[in-house]
Amino acid sequence: MDKVNCPKFDNCNVPLCPLDESSIRNGIWYPGQEDICHRRGAPGWVKRQRAIVKTKAPSDKFFTVAMLQAITRIQKGIAGIDPNQPITEAKKEEQKWILAFQKRAKLQTYKPKGQRNSIAKKRNNLVFATNTSNQEIGGEL
Repeated sequence: MDKVNCPKFDNCNVPLCPLDESSIRNGIWYPGQEDICHRRGAPGWVKRQRAIVKTKAPSDKFFTVAMLQAITRIQKGIAGIDPNQPITEAKKEEQKWILAFQKRAKLQTYKPKGQRNSIAKKRNNLVFATNTSNQEIGGEL
């Protein structure tokens, strides 16, 4: 990384920098405690960091870039991984977290189908209401 790619290079102290490969591979981020990249054109996982901070996620649990990339929807109650464990266990826990999050995302994907059914029912109600009007066939009163 150099000053040309990021104008805030000298004063930046973010733990997950999109321009630093080592922080992407090995870095961790605690929401609410550590800064987020302010660079324009940052990847989607940086935007997810901002959204996680808005949900007031627990600041004692961390996120990795892989976890941030796996997130499709951010809701209140999102939490990272407990830091009080050995590194090997943390890697396993990270993979479990990503798999669990992906399973939840798949379950939530198919909700619009139910919404389409409710719209169809409303349309049917409207058709039914027009068929039962007091008007005689032929349009005369």
